[in-house]
Amino acid sequence: MRPGSPDIVPGIGDLGSRNLLLTARSRHHSVHDFPGPLSIKTVLHGAVRWRTEGRDIYVDDTTFLVLNDREPYSMNIDAPQPVTTCCVFFERGFVENVASSLVQPDAHLLDDPGRSAPALAFVSRLHPRDNSVIPALLELRRRCIAQAPQQEIEERYLILARSLLLCYEETRRQMARIPAARASTRTEMLRRASRGREFLHAQANGPVSLQAAARAACLSSYHFHRVFTAAFGQSPHSYVTGLRLHRAKQLLSEGLPVTEVCASVGFESLGSFSSLFRKHIGVSPSRFSA
Repeated sequence: MRPGSPDIVPGIGDLGSRNLLLTARSRHHSVHDFPGPLSIKTVLHGAVRWRTEGRDIYVDDTTFLVLNDREPYSMNIDAPQPVTTCCVFFERGFVENVASSLVQPDAHLLDDPGRSAPALAFVSRLHPRDNSVIPALLELRRRCIAQAPQQEIEERYLILARSLLLCYEETRRQMARIPAARASTRTEMLRRASRGREFLHAQANGPVSLQAAARAACLSSYHFHRVFTAAFGQSPHSYVTGLRLHRAKQLLSEGLPVTEVCASVGFESLGSFSSLFRKHIGVSPSRFSA
C-alpha cells in the first residue's frame, strides 16, 4: 500500500498475484477498461464514477462497490477538491479458498489442503455501507498505515474475505426474497433492481422519479417497486429519503445553514425537510446543527 500516492492502480503484474490495499488522494485520475481481480472499491472523501457493464456507478462515503475477477472497468476522478479512495484487490482464488474452508468437511481439508476452490460470481453492484465489510476494510487500512507485522495484516485480509462472503450470502438472501420461480429470473431481477438503486443513489440530490429509476432498471414502475422492496426491505422512496437525511446530517455537522442543506440534498421545501428530519432523527435540523 502506498498512502498518499496519486497512483490508484499499480503495475498490472501485481494485481491478482497477491492481496493489495491501495489508497490514494487525487483530483484527477482515470483508468480505462481494466480487467482487474476481485476487488472492493470505497471512497473515504468525495465521489468517484466507476463504469462497468455499460453503466456508471457513483461511489461515495456511504457505499462500496464489488467487482468480479477479470471484469473490465473504467473509473474517472475529475474533482476540484482531492478525492480519497481505498480499494482492495484480492489474490485470485483467495476469497474462494476462504469460502471453501468454511463449508468443506475437515477431512477434505486434511486430505487435499491445496485443492482450488470453485470461482464465486458476485453480482457486480453498489452496496450501502454495512457493519461488516467496511469496518474490516478500514481496520486493514489502519494497520497497513501503522506498518503492522505482515502476519497481522494477512489475518486482516482473512477477516475481510469472510466479511465479503457475508455480503455474498446477503445477496443470495435478497435473491430468495424476489417473487419469481426460476433462480435465473431472480438473479436477473436483482441485477436490474440494483441498477435502479444505483440510479437513485446518483440522482438523490436532485429531482428523481420512480419512472426514471424503473427505466434505468429496464423494468416497469410496478415491477421495479415490487422487486426493489422485496429485495432490499424498503421502498425506493424510503431509500432516497434515507440517503438525503444522511447527507443532510453530514452537511449540518459541517456548519452549513439549514436552508442551504435543504436545497443541497434534494428537498423541495424547508417545511417537508424539517418535518422528515425531526421524524427520523429526533430533533429539528436547527437543533442538530447547534
